[in-house]
Amino acid sequence: LLFVQRSRVLEYDIYGFQTVPEDDDEEKLVAKSRALDLRSLSLSENREISTGVKWENYLASTMNREMMRCVELKNLIRSGIPHEHRSKMWKWCVNLHVKKFKDSTVPGYFQTLLQNALEKQNPASKQIELDLLRTLPNNKHYSSPTSEGIQKLRNVLLAFSWRNPDIGYCQGLNRLVAIALLYLEQEDAFWCLVTIVEVFMPRDYYTKTLLGSQVDQRVFKDLMSEKLPRLHAHFEQYKVDYTLITFNWFLVVFVDSVVSDILFKIWDSFLYEGPKLVSEIPSASVPQCVEKMQGIGKQPV
Repeated sequence: LLFVQRSRVLEYDIYGFQTVPEDDDEEKLVAKSRALDLRSLSLSENREISTGVKWENYLASTMNREMMRCVELKNLIRSGIPHEHRSKMWKWCVNLHVKKFKDSTVPGYFQTLLQNALEKQNPASKQIELDLLRTLPNNKHYSSPTSEGIQKLRNVLLAFSWRNPDIGYCQGLNRLVAIALLYLEQEDAFWCLVTIVEVFMPRDYYTKTLLGSQVDQRVFKDLMSEKLPRLHAHFEQYKVDYTLITFNWFLVVFVDSVVSDILFKIWDSFLYEGPKLVSEIPSASVPQCVEKMQGIGKQPV
């Protein structure tokens, strides 16, 4: 018998995320945790099948009419969009939120932005290049310079930086785009990023100061105190600043924080309903928090 020695073949889930860890104790623990989560999800298999049938029936009913917001659709999306329908539904959700922007642009708008970003001096280019391979290294679509997703990711980030020179590029945008690109074409992923940054999130959420993101954490802390007082008191007792953890959850909408199966269900509802799925932020509280923070003298939070 001929013995052929070969490197261990990596295994990936349907989204392209690595499921077999490298020889690292920490990664093995993460993989074991993920396996338990997946086993828990598999227990609801019958419910998933039932949900799939409901989706098929709903989409069949919209064959001859325009899809519109309704309670039935909201409930379906909250139960999770089936993998095979996610591209269509995410595109529809994004178009729902950016129609006013798209209607005011000329044909070929995305390509024009990208061409300008490639041909002219673009301050964001260097940082974008540095972050490309750091985006989702455990996903086969972004794991190496030749991975199919890297060029798409580069294009979307460059086009967005040209549309928003005040933002240019902010760490975190790369992971938002990378997730969008798993189901959307480049131009649709671009509009998905516009939806998140320009429609959903508060002003200054992704600027250099990250002021909007910091405000979000202050409001979240108040909500914790109100809704989960015992947990909040426990953290306060041991002087644990949990916003150092949750800050990233909000900034990239839970990318890398939960297993992929749950992450995409969160994104399903997020793209349909907006930021209340991340944190219910009372609009009246945001300006007050901004004023409070601006009066601190730009102290770090």
